[in-house]
Amino acid sequence: MNIVNDWGSGLQAEVVVVNDESSATSGWTVEFDMPVDIGNLWNGVIVSHVGDRYVVEAADYNGAIAPGGQVSFGFVAAPGNIAAVPVTVEFEYGDGGSSSSSSSSSSSSSSSSSSSSSSSSSSSSSSSSSSSSSSSSSSSSSSSSSSSSSSSSSSSGGRLDNPFAASSSWYVNPEWSANASSEPGGSAIANYSTAVWMDRIAAITEGVGLRGHLDQALANGNDLFTFVVYNLPNRDCAALASNGELLISENGFERYKLEYIDPIVEILSDPAYADINIVAVIEVDSLPNLVTNLSTPECQEANGPGGYRDGIRYALNQLSTLPNVYSYVDIGNSGWLGWSSNFGPAVSLIGDLIETTDKGWNSVAGFVSNTSNYAPVEEPFLPDPTLTVGGQPIRSADFYEWNDYLEELDFVQDWRQAMIDRGAPETIGMLIDTGRNGWGGPDRPTGVSASLDVNTYVNESRIDRREHRGNWCNQPGGVGFRPQANPHPGVDAYVWVKPPGESDGIADPNFEQDPNDPNKKHDPMCDPNASNRYDGSVSTGALPNAPHAGGWFPEGFQVLLENAYPPL
Repeated sequence: MNIVNDWGSGLQAEVVVVNDESSATSGWTVEFDMPVDIGNLWNGVIVSHVGDRYVVEAADYNGAIAPGGQVSFGFVAAPGNIAAVPVTVEFEYGDGGSSSSSSSSSSSSSSSSSSSSSSSSSSSSSSSSSSSSSSSSSSSSSSSSSSSSSSSSSSSGGRLDNPFAASSSWYVNPEWSANASSEPGGSAIANYSTAVWMDRIAAITEGVGLRGHLDQALANGNDLFTFVVYNLPNRDCAALASNGELLISENGFERYKLEYIDPIVEILSDPAYADINIVAVIEVDSLPNLVTNLSTPECQEANGPGGYRDGIRYALNQLSTLPNVYSYVDIGNSGWLGWSSNFGPAVSLIGDLIETTDKGWNSVAGFVSNTSNYAPVEEPFLPDPTLTVGGQPIRSADFYEWNDYLEELDFVQDWRQAMIDRGAPETIGMLIDTGRNGWGGPDRPTGVSASLDVNTYVNESRIDRREHRGNWCNQPGGVGFRPQANPHPGVDAYVWVKPPGESDGIADPNFEQDPNDPNKKHDPMCDPNASNRYDGSVSTGALPNAPHAGGWFPEGFQVLLENAYPPL
């Protein structure tokens, strides 16, 4: 046990549970004597408290520890001024017939507690990017991603419950890998899987192109390939940085079908690729805009005929004809749809759309959140939005603005359950983009604030260090959890949909057009010298010198490496 912080009237402690056996665990139990009262515990469950003796078991998402792996839980207790105490750990294994226990001696430390993180934009659109496809440079990246999972999962009828868990070799985009490995320290993440963005018609064939990436995946022996469908007419209707090439008023829907979706489906249907599990991330930020941004004329138009619903319905109908393609529909993030006034209408809108596709719920594998955003997976020191500080629930703090969700994990698990409640199968899964939501570095909090002022308490405790939760463009976040399958119940995978190091939008308002995609514009939320669009009292927090959305941003990449959590 480590005493992370002790302020006299209270303390914060961390217990790291290490599996030093040769088999993966299915659960764990920790016992210890603590002569003070534990007031709040996270990443574990107190199952017994008699006298000074506490018994803590794994939460429902962290009982499985790979050989050599570790998890941690933390708690706040009062009063402080006590030494760390020894703990006893008992492991459970999948066969139910064996367990082992070990004793951990006490230690006192100022190390920060381990946990994950991420937070996201408020009730506005977040920008996204495209992968650069103009370069044809070769890469020395390995043929299989270091994010591969050895577990498998399947459902009846040949369709996989979780394509990520069933795949052992995830495709690494050689263009992104070459960019990453060329930067100082970038080789630490250059062999992780990232999504390939099809952000305009030309991207399908330009440079490496979709077929070129799939051919490379075949040559590598990869069995998982992830790409992004991102070219709806009136795309990015509430922002400017990622405006697309198609307009509803200029026959955009027909072009989307005939020139974009149909050629993609034709390529994917090639029998040569039948053994690759192909994951399609469907139209980032689109449907959430129809929930929150209908005051914008472009979004009003996108809400009608030939707009986002019709486009996504067509894409799902066509992609669902291919048995090895798994579509995940984008749902924004917790800081966008987390308010109950947004959450319920979004569930209805997106659920209704899926149910009107040719195959209904069989047209989707699940949903993806936090794409191109920075919302933490968990806020380790703010686990309960209803916790009262100074007479106010912490969700009422200025940073959260009464949002019901402070983190992505609670948001996606509740979203999944809401969809199951309305008829989705239990196999439905969630993805969380963790490419930039690590929030490590020297400014990461190491404990819970002792303040009795709710704003101070939240600002000193949150790992999301944005000035405003609605800041979405080129934020100084950090590389988050590495891509992996089955990190939590109901979560199919952590993924890097937005490749770390690619810009969210150009910083300079006096910009030059992107010659490859002249539709991209400057959004003031990407200007480091501008005020936040939603709260003029704070800045955008955007990093300077960023290129157009999707362009390689070396300075931003370095910030992500420096602030990585878990550290690289």
